[in-house]
Amino acid sequence: MAETSWDHETDLLVVGTGAAGLTSAVVAANEGLKVLVIEKTDMYGGTTAFSGGVAWIPNNPLMKAAGIPDTPQDAVTYLKHNIGNRVAPAKLETFVEYAPVMTRYMTDNSEVKFQMMEDFPDYRPETPGGCKGGRSIDPKVFSGRKLKDFDKLRKRPGSLPGGVVGSVKELRRLAFFKSDPMGLLGVWTVIPRNIWNRIAGRQHISSGRALVARLRYTLQEKTVPLWLNTGLDELITEGGAVVGARVTRDGRSQTIRAKKGVVIAAGGFDHNSAMRRQYFDKATEKWVAGAYSSGAPGSMGDGIRAGQAVGAALDLMDDMWWMPSSNEPGAQAPTIHVFERGLPHVMIVNKRGKRFANEARPYNELGRVIYENDAPPAFMVFDNDYRSRYTVGTMLPGMTPERFIRDGYIKRADTIEDLARQTGIDAEGLKQQVVRFNTMAEAGRDDDFHKGESAFDRYAGDKSHKPNPCLGPIARAPFYAIEINAGDLGTKGGLLTNERAQVQREDGTVIGGLYAVGNSSACVVGDFYPGGGGTIGAAMTYGYLAAMHAAGKVGDPAKALSAAAE
Repeated sequence: MAETSWDHETDLLVVGTGAAGLTSAVVAANEGLKVLVIEKTDMYGGTTAFSGGVAWIPNNPLMKAAGIPDTPQDAVTYLKHNIGNRVAPAKLETFVEYAPVMTRYMTDNSEVKFQMMEDFPDYRPETPGGCKGGRSIDPKVFSGRKLKDFDKLRKRPGSLPGGVVGSVKELRRLAFFKSDPMGLLGVWTVIPRNIWNRIAGRQHISSGRALVARLRYTLQEKTVPLWLNTGLDELITEGGAVVGARVTRDGRSQTIRAKKGVVIAAGGFDHNSAMRRQYFDKATEKWVAGAYSSGAPGSMGDGIRAGQAVGAALDLMDDMWWMPSSNEPGAQAPTIHVFERGLPHVMIVNKRGKRFANEARPYNELGRVIYENDAPPAFMVFDNDYRSRYTVGTMLPGMTPERFIRDGYIKRADTIEDLARQTGIDAEGLKQQVVRFNTMAEAGRDDDFHKGESAFDRYAGDKSHKPNPCLGPIARAPFYAIEINAGDLGTKGGLLTNERAQVQREDGTVIGGLYAVGNSSACVVGDFYPGGGGTIGAAMTYGYLAAMHAAGKVGDPAKALSAAAE
């Protein structure tokens, strides 16, 4: 076999620019490695740039500073109880041990800064080891003017220039400005910040874009190159180990030698129709085409297929980061329904008019139920009390664009019977369900699906509504309905890795020089979603571990934790 002729040489090649890949690049550069980052599209940020940017980090430094109790043992108990044997215990334990270490490391050695979300509970806070708040942390707002290539930072399609800039915590309070106007006092700084943003062109950004920008700014300061329009074609091996990659940059094939390894952080296969059809057996053609996927457009499974071609094992390929979603007319991306499902005066039914789940349950769980059962499409049904008080998708309280009515995105009717006719829902089934739902709502207790009993449900609800913040009757006309489908924030399956993010073969042996993190890897939390930021927290932690291992710096977790606590 002819010896490879290399066009470029580096220590660590990072493929992908979401939180996982950029974290690997920052850590590797800080540890003295020469790093090259490549991105197949003309924009960087991956799916992280579309997200809230929240990271789920148990036992994190902000919790300790705020006096919120948590322990690694509690977090491991929580994960193992909810995941079972789906993931190797070593991977779960390493994640819990190193997540706070990674957070402290990034705070000390990069521009990445988080803030506390003390009232944001885990998604199953009542299960053993669960926590009522503090494990999810929020990236701080950042000024895009610091970036030399700010125009290349990905943003969600259809998002408006100069939109409201605020952390997840701030935007959550703003959403209740009609039902809880006093809550605005806690987030008053959002108003002058956004006014100044427009007047002075400060280009402040928040959420996932802020997290990506903070990582990118760190790489900019360290003069780490980032090549856009550079796609991974194949991995190059010698003696069974990965030593580099063949890429296409601006239409020209090039080879890159990576002396310390390649980190695959190229996302999942969110928009690869063939792979979606291969691994999901209940998919409709529209679903297969990714019509309800909020993953970045470059997520085509390139990294997963490249790893598979050199002998990597795959896992969790039939799972998603599920998200109930709808398709607004003219929108370039799905509308995701995160918290509005947990509010009073709304329920979700199937075509028979029957509820099939607790509407307030975590989006990953509800999305999976919609996909796996006979619900698709499901319908979110609500009344005028709901519409006048709460935000739905992109619609502010009381403001329902007539074009949405004309285009059929939202159905509006003066009676439940007419609403059923417009949507195709069984009229008698819907009438009976509304009667039962209203009886339970008046009593403040959901005997069917227990909506409002979990701390997470109540977080999603309206605390000013009594007796149950999540239950209110559907009684005041006009009535509304929106079709809801099983959308996703990205796929969850990928290259199987060990506790050091090294890619494994089917026999458990490691492919030398190859790492996988983020949605290119089989998720460390299996089919579970532990809490807000469960994707990004794990992605950044294993991005850190991959880089440290490549740099020869990963040692005893206990010593690392001790150092982080000092």
